[in-house]
Amino acid sequence: MELIPSLDLLHGRVVRLTHGDFATAKVYGDAEEVLDALDVPRGTRLHVVDLEASRSGKPIETDIVRRLARRDLIVQVGGGIRSLDDAKRWLDCGAERIVVGTAATSSLLDLLVTTFGPQRIVPAIDVRDGVVRTDGWTRESNITMREIFARVESLAIPEALVTDISKDGALRGPSFALYRQLNAMTRVKIIASGGVSQTSDVISLARLGNVSGCVIGKALLERRVDLHEARARLAASNAVPERVIPCLDVRAGRVVKGVSFVNIRDAGDPVECAMRYEEEGADELVILDIAGDRSSIDTVRRVAESIFIPLTVGGGIRSVEDFRDTLRAGADRVAINTAALHRPELIAECSREFGVQAVVLSVDAKGGQCAVHGGKEVTNFDAIEWCKRGEQLGAGEILLTSVDRDGTNSGFDIELLRAATSVLKIGVIASGGAGTLDHFRDAIEAGGARAVLAASLFHDRVLTVGDVKRHLEAEGIPVR
Repeated sequence: MELIPSLDLLHGRVVRLTHGDFATAKVYGDAEEVLDALDVPRGTRLHVVDLEASRSGKPIETDIVRRLARRDLIVQVGGGIRSLDDAKRWLDCGAERIVVGTAATSSLLDLLVTTFGPQRIVPAIDVRDGVVRTDGWTRESNITMREIFARVESLAIPEALVTDISKDGALRGPSFALYRQLNAMTRVKIIASGGVSQTSDVISLARLGNVSGCVIGKALLERRVDLHEARARLAASNAVPERVIPCLDVRAGRVVKGVSFVNIRDAGDPVECAMRYEEEGADELVILDIAGDRSSIDTVRRVAESIFIPLTVGGGIRSVEDFRDTLRAGADRVAINTAALHRPELIAECSREFGVQAVVLSVDAKGGQCAVHGGKEVTNFDAIEWCKRGEQLGAGEILLTSVDRDGTNSGFDIELLRAATSVLKIGVIASGGAGTLDHFRDAIEAGGARAVLAASLFHDRVLTVGDVKRHLEAEGIPVR
């Protein structure tokens, strides 16, 4: 998949709008200065939008496009193309491709393809709530998405730029559902536009299969995404498979489960559960001692002796000695929660003693704040700020649980996950709320999680670990 930086031009300056509203324009400066600041390499495809032209129907920023084309960039430009003369004017400025929005819904599209060839035409299809919009997003089209793509396909145009207007400039993630819908609708490759705010969005778009390019505007300008880092991650996007992790909440030697950390019920023998999950293909197992008194250390030993997959254990870890004892009992990694909030230095001490890879910071979030003591007490610590602090102190991964979603089967808290994964370099394990196969996909695809954890779904045999892994693989997400 190709990463395509985007510059929106208005009155000779680079700007960004939110949801296409000109009143929201934020100015970033001169186009060439912006490109230099972003360190856009030569040979990159650059997406340029003449915003005023999209309203007036007349190309305006021709001088800037001419200068950009001379920088050895593959410029595709849109805005104000209402005739063959408009298109020719942009091409004469050095643009390699022209992007047509309103014209894509008219007979002009056929004429442009006949005159300039399908490879040089990129239809721009802007959608809100499943409805195509034109004229700078101000008017609802009477042509459906299916009809437009049928025309584009019949004209042998290889790519179409598709923007979900509701996502554009909002930095809340792309419209994965829209692009997945188009995969079933057309063979035309999609250039995704709108909503990208972190590198994991780029990886998830590439995994969809029908997305050949990704336009990135505001996320680059706001330094949320680094172009070179994103390209490197993209080149190795499937190098590290994502993980599926069952969780055993243990108390008094038994597996238990509740809803939002209350209404606890028995869910079986820990050794039997652990062995079953390993057989189903679990990548790792988490044991949480919910009593918090370290009474389950013998259970940890019995489980560790029964399985070969990595084991992470948490609950009641208050000191380096507790951490060491848990490793000696058979844990590969140890999760710390309440004690770290009371004394953050514990994270650094354990990281120095046992290595970053052994330290998992468990964060239970309720209403955006950290909850402790099994979710019973909500602190005044902001959950995302605490995740960032944990990473700085030496945590190797974050186990992020939504207390409000826990045991509800209503889906992972995607907004919480995105808030964390957008500011962390270490991985995040999504926990709390899994109810369907798509929920696991969404946590990785939209939430940016590197692993997904569930308990009651697996305990009650609603789904198996194998079911989840097969579904993720079918959705293009690599698993072990």
